[in-house]
Amino acid sequence: MDKVKQKRVWPRVLVVILIIVIVASGFAVYYLFNFAFQRGGFASQQGANVNTEFYDKTPSQTWTQKTKDGLLLKAHYFAAAQPTDKTVVVVHGYGSSARKMSSYIKMFHNDGYNVLAPDNRAFGKSQGHYVGYGWLDRIDLANWMKQLNEYNPHAEIGMFGVSMGAAEVMYTLPLAPKNVKFAIADCGYASINAELAYQLKTMFKLPSFPILPLANVYSKILAKYDFQRANTKQSLHKNQIPLFIIHGDKDQFVPTKFAYQNYRNNDGKNKQIWIVKGAGHAQARSMDPEEYQHRTQAFAEQWFNSRP
Repeated sequence: MDKVKQKRVWPRVLVVILIIVIVASGFAVYYLFNFAFQRGGFASQQGANVNTEFYDKTPSQTWTQKTKDGLLLKAHYFAAAQPTDKTVVVVHGYGSSARKMSSYIKMFHNDGYNVLAPDNRAFGKSQGHYVGYGWLDRIDLANWMKQLNEYNPHAEIGMFGVSMGAAEVMYTLPLAPKNVKFAIADCGYASINAELAYQLKTMFKLPSFPILPLANVYSKILAKYDFQRANTKQSLHKNQIPLFIIHGDKDQFVPTKFAYQNYRNNDGKNKQIWIVKGAGHAQARSMDPEEYQHRTQAFAEQWFNSRP
């Protein structure tokens, strides 16, 4: 009888253990999801000690945008010293903000362009509880450019982004208005899924499966988007807007391999890639400021001055 009872008990024990493991895994993934996606999580630990002098001291207009999901987003518009129709939209990365992009804003402003610098949702002065990783933000970015065209019907637009902002720029290209002349993507990832898998491996020594599929469930429920859809393989497939890809060859946060993937994923003929020797993540400009400004300025001038 004892052996019969044991045979009956063991399946129940295994079921209980399985339930405990599933529940524990759910809580663990929920923690990791909030760590990576929630406002004030890991993103809040990034981007310290950034020079914001130009942003703080230069007069600008505050622009606002109300999203379909009810968030109030903000951006700052820095008019050029001399009137021009040419505007560069400068998009910040993960853990950053428009204010922390001060040096890039200054760079394009000194080149004679207007600059529009948005705060992505869940960053800076914009509302939002969860990070969009560039995919959710692509619609917001397209709407900022729509506002630019309403503000100036003769506008010519260039797009520039760093890290998450670079991915956002590449994700937005299929939605870009016809007067977008070029895009510059500095150290952007190809897919959110691959970037998160890399971070799980390097930071936590954890496998991507089943963590990322579970995290995507939380993303769909809480953040209202499917991050596994985000991939430049789709967004750059039919792109004809000139694209300049920049990446450091020592990038340990967004691996350099993504630069080559993005370059291959872009079907347009007008594309360039510059791999900066010795540069870590988002360090291409600090490694060689003069060369960085020369190359970005030359690319912007080439396509701003081109005619269809």
